[in-house]
Amino acid sequence: MGPKEPERPDPEPEDRAYGRFVRGKRKPRGIEWYGVGSFWGHLQHFIASGIATEDIDSRDWMHADDPHALTREVAQHLTSGAPKEGETLVEQLGRDLIVDFVADTGDDSDVSEAVARLIFRPWKLPDPDGGDDLVLPRGDVLFFGGDTAYPVATAGEINDRLIVPFNRVIASVRHADPPGTRRAVLGIPGNHDWYDGLDGYGRLFRRRIGELSPDQEEPNVVPERESRFEHVVDFVEKFVVGGHIQKQKVLVLDGYVPMQSASYFALPLAPGIDLFAVDRQLRSVDFRQRKYFANFRQGRENRRLMVMLPDPVYAFQEESVTGVAMVRSLELDPKYTPHLFMSGDIHHYERLTVDASMHVTAGGGGAFLHPARLGADKLPAAAKQFPGVKASHALLRFVPFHVAVGRAGWLPHFVMLALFAPALEIGVRFRHQAIGALVAGVIGAVVLALIGDVRYRPRPKAIRVVLLALLAGVVMGNVPPFASFAFRRALFALGVHTSHRMGMLFTLLIAVFTGAFVFGAYLAALTRLGLESTQAFTALGHPGFKHFVRLRIRSDGSAVDGWVIGMVDPLREGQRPVLVDHWTWRPRPSASGAVREKAP
Repeated sequence: MGPKEPERPDPEPEDRAYGRFVRGKRKPRGIEWYGVGSFWGHLQHFIASGIATEDIDSRDWMHADDPHALTREVAQHLTSGAPKEGETLVEQLGRDLIVDFVADTGDDSDVSEAVARLIFRPWKLPDPDGGDDLVLPRGDVLFFGGDTAYPVATAGEINDRLIVPFNRVIASVRHADPPGTRRAVLGIPGNHDWYDGLDGYGRLFRRRIGELSPDQEEPNVVPERESRFEHVVDFVEKFVVGGHIQKQKVLVLDGYVPMQSASYFALPLAPGIDLFAVDRQLRSVDFRQRKYFANFRQGRENRRLMVMLPDPVYAFQEESVTGVAMVRSLELDPKYTPHLFMSGDIHHYERLTVDASMHVTAGGGGAFLHPARLGADKLPAAAKQFPGVKASHALLRFVPFHVAVGRAGWLPHFVMLALFAPALEIGVRFRHQAIGALVAGVIGAVVLALIGDVRYRPRPKAIRVVLLALLAGVVMGNVPPFASFAFRRALFALGVHTSHRMGMLFTLLIAVFTGAFVFGAYLAALTRLGLESTQAFTALGHPGFKHFVRLRIRSDGSAVDGWVIGMVDPLREGQRPVLVDHWTWRPRPSASGAVREKAP
């Protein structure tokens, strides 16, 4: 595959229901979030959370870069050691800065490669000032907005799910660069990066220390392993014998040089605009960052900010607890001061303008899909969403069937087995199936309410979650007696006789799959009613609606332009890229407003 000539993406397609989507076939494939591999990842998270407190924090060993020194180093790298005079990065470059923003990457390797084909090429894009189309090359800087790989961003997962598919694409277009082209990679961590204590993250993003051997500098295009199971076996073996797992010293993204020394940094970006890249993990913006950003802002309070956050300030059109907390800890005033907030974490595209500031969520870098906000009433409409409400409604219908047949993994079935086997035994022992149904229903309702995050919902939503969990619990509790009745009726109709033990086994099997369907329907209902917007689509593991953002920071600091380029079904043959959105953020509003929008 050679480099492509610049072309203009198609306009965004209408919001409608879509049929089947193409899923990846090459390993590593997309995460099954109710599978054993994901369970292992969550176990690692639990262990990491247990030891990674404020007393043991990977940021303790970091040396945060001086913003002006980091700006100079980036400029020197991008200009091959010949930066111009000036305080800001664009002044030292003497031209516009192009940045490619991508977040929530590194899941299905085939989808990652499809996203890479969008990023690593030039595009012909509409001029926000109304002139002829612009041709924008791939960015000087590739910026990762968090959650570099899933389910835990270890060095191995980042390598296999991100580095290898990205490097395959870069290898095919590398020779199209003008001689002397240099690029940099920057990024902030998300929660999945922290699950590994930032070890994998650091091997990709931290500035190289010391000389590397030729084999370490060589970009990798071959996966290290085929499955998480092999990693688990290797881990257990080394743990038992007292050995250690060999990891790559660095993760090399072909043609991109890491520049940062910490998981957070600031840059004087353009005249009147500064960049904040924030790391809130493990739980909040810690005292080091608060002091770091506050010291940098002294005497610069009149400058506007482009803020890269690991979580959005507005998630599904509502204020995010963690996002609002980050804004407050940084002492920002987005209501009256125009700032541009960019984040991932939510795996869809959404742009909102709230008060004086613009909020862009672009988490379509390769991970499973999250829907548009559903069940909303009297909430501010998003200026743009991808996917839309109609497409999200249509996809939601597949969730119960997807869970029931094990496409999301088999953990729900094991849970149902553990729940229904005692319920059936109680029904047989006491010769009254209502007792077993009651026990299963009560346990199921409690577990389902916790899954619906009832503890963290405001009272009106919490009540609705409890009522829905009770309803689902009643249905779930009656699955075993219903399965028993249906199985006996079927045997009678067919004139078949079987042993009591065999009948119990088949009844339990029917109950397990039916219970998994009920569980999937409960997740779908939570999303449909706007009570919880992530878990149903997490179970769906959908490969569609991927995207990234190409940013142009103007050399005079007058504006930041953004073009969101994506694909509805990235693995379908013949699928055309689309221009999802196009916007311009002006740090000092003109009379017409802070945000100028252009229809694709």
